[in-house]
Amino acid sequence: MILAAFLLLAPKPAPKPAPLSLKTLLVAAHTLALDEGYPIEKPGYSFDTMRPLSADDGFDSIGLYLNRHLVRMYSIHRVSGDIVDFMHGCVVFQFANMQPLQRQIRRSSGGHAFTQAELMKQTGCPVLGVVNMRHIDQ
Repeated sequence: MILAAFLLLAPKPAPKPAPLSLKTLLVAAHTLALDEGYPIEKPGYSFDTMRPLSADDGFDSIGLYLNRHLVRMYSIHRVSGDIVDFMHGCVVFQFANMQPLQRQIRRSSGGHAFTQAELMKQTGCPVLGVVNMRHIDQ
């Protein structure tokens, strides 16, 4: 009886946020690719969603490809809104025009932006570089 009462009164874990929509991923990836300077209007560039092979890691990811070769992975955390590429260089994207999306994600999830240490732990990256300006020469 006491166990049943405890189970009923015990705090329930917060539900996991739903995956981001394909439209959200595409718009974010398109914007980020242009921000970085990728000439995505040229032939050969494409985007494709990426799914984890094992357990859900909390990120929704979309790849930027050139001639079917992955050149960038944009992974957006569903709770913090942080955007990283932990496959190519371990970087976090901090472009000002992505802040409205990140705020919306945090508002709807009740989350907060990760600290650098939290983000490194989430991604498995020993160091995270910051990308916040155009760096690809066309």
